Amino acid sequence: MKAIGQFKNKSLVILIFIVLLGGILRLWNLDKYPVGFTPDEASFGYDAYSLLQTGKDQWGHSWPIVLESFGDYKAPLFTYLMIPSVAALGLSKVSVRLPNALVGVFAIVVVYLLVKALFKAKGSALGLKAEAVALSSALLLAINPWHVMMSRGGFEANLTTLFLPLGVLFIIKGFEKNRYLYLGMLILGLNMFSYHAAKLVTPGVIVVLFFLFREKLSSIAKKPLIISSGIFSVFLLVTIYTFSIGAGARVSDVSIFKGITDASAQSKVDAYAMGVNPFLTRVLYSKFEIPVSRFLENYVSYFSPQYLFTKGPSEATYGMIPGRGVIYWFELPFLLGFLASLFKAKDKRLHLFALGWLLIAPIPSALTTGAGYAGNRAENMLPALQIILAVGFVEVYDYLKNKLNKPIFNLTTLSYRIFAVILVTGFLADYFFVSPVRNAHAMLSGNLEAANYLANEIPSDANIIVSRSLSEPQIYIAFANVWDPTDYQNATKNWNYKKLGVDWVDQIPDYRLGNYNFKGINIDEYKIDRGAYVVGRPGEFPDDVKITKTINYPSGDAAIIVVKSSDLVTFAR
Repeated sequence: MKAIGQFKNKSLVILIFIVLLGGILRLWNLDKYPVGFTPDEASFGYDAYSLLQTGKDQWGHSWPIVLESFGDYKAPLFTYLMIPSVAALGLSKVSVRLPNALVGVFAIVVVYLLVKALFKAKGSALGLKAEAVALSSALLLAINPWHVMMSRGGFEANLTTLFLPLGVLFIIKGFEKNRYLYLGMLILGLNMFSYHAAKLVTPGVIVVLFFLFREKLSSIAKKPLIISSGIFSVFLLVTIYTFSIGAGARVSDVSIFKGITDASAQSKVDAYAMGVNPFLTRVLYSKFEIPVSRFLENYVSYFSPQYLFTKGPSEATYGMIPGRGVIYWFELPFLLGFLASLFKAKDKRLHLFALGWLLIAPIPSALTTGAGYAGNRAENMLPALQIILAVGFVEVYDYLKNKLNKPIFNLTTLSYRIFAVILVTGFLADYFFVSPVRNAHAMLSGNLEAANYLANEIPSDANIIVSRSLSEPQIYIAFANVWDPTDYQNATKNWNYKKLGVDWVDQIPDYRLGNYNFKGINIDEYKIDRGAYVVGRPGEFPDDVKITKTINYPSGDAAIIVVKSSDLVTFAR
């Protein structure tokens, strides 16, 4: 009994250390890292503020289940989770990012508990191996580059790394104590409102779980099973409904099926020009071939060495680092260890559940177009990937311990730890010291700073012209000014981007918010309006114009400049 108590105490100390490490990596200097502040972050924050003040989002929709935002129709859960921090801290980078950072920390604990629950569900003793896999899963998630980067910004895709494993955890607990099923299904239902990809992945993971542990269903009383299924069904029906009120527009805009007619026709033309048989051409380049090939290419890419170890995400707009893999090189042997453990295990359900989850996770991302390697869209792969790596680590560790004599084993493990520490340190140095300069453009560094300058340093009655090139500049202005939501909602009534046939608000040629006018910069206008302040990118102004204020990137290069219209008159034609 004493030995068991010591074992549990040691595990608790290790878990606390892991959580503290994960907390530091996710919470330290949230206002500075990631660099910049995206329009999505500002929009989530301002919607939270608007809901807090009026019960309506920025477009005047009462307690919406889809956020119209800029015309991209975001999932709403992140904004609702943000309301307490915005209420307590006001509108700031920290209040927007803090809920997601805490989600990232809590996910570490939940993954630890989930692994132990999976071992218990398949009838395994919760001994040293279960504890080792659980602690390893938590540690690998705590230091995982993908999860650290996605946890630090106001990025809603990260929510599923907590809600999905937490929902599964309560369902597994519900096999024994049925009342937990209600909470599990409620959490999984909420998860479908965390991010668009979760709408597809969540039901898939539930199917895999129930199939692998189908004998457990017979132990569940009829009433809890019906009620819990009803709870999830309500969320599922509401999710389907959201596709008719905006969410579907976003999905269709990025779907692999978009433009297949033109793409198929062009492929046929190219094939004909190369002398390919007409019948064979029609077979090979049908309308079905294009989306299938797109899907397969996208899907496979998320399991490629390039994505996992070398190139990583293709874009930096979610605070990630293109050119750096989403997992570490030292984890590569763990993948092989997992395969070995899978083949030798008598009860493979834990392995198959994590593998099934992992295989389902990239499907929504593979169904979309874009730059490829979209780390945000495929984040559903976490934390299943960490569980797989943890199983593989324990397998490799046990194998080496049994095959090597003690001195060689100790030297090998020490060397490997040093190698791992070097790689983790390299990632942290890259993220906190290199990426702020490299990613500043992609993360729109300077936009919020420019809005803060205009809010605090320019007279409130001045006419301010802001270039649409700043990417949804109206939300930065509203955020920095803590704009009255009622006034903002009234302004949005005049932003009829749908009637103009455009997809985004900042594609409207000319729109206003109070004394701010958002449009393209036309120097000829300032012959008439000489009292305005004009805000835009340096390339939108003459080279030798007199600058009132320059907002720089971390590199020192000019990001945004403010110019008085009177200083532009001499340049007007």
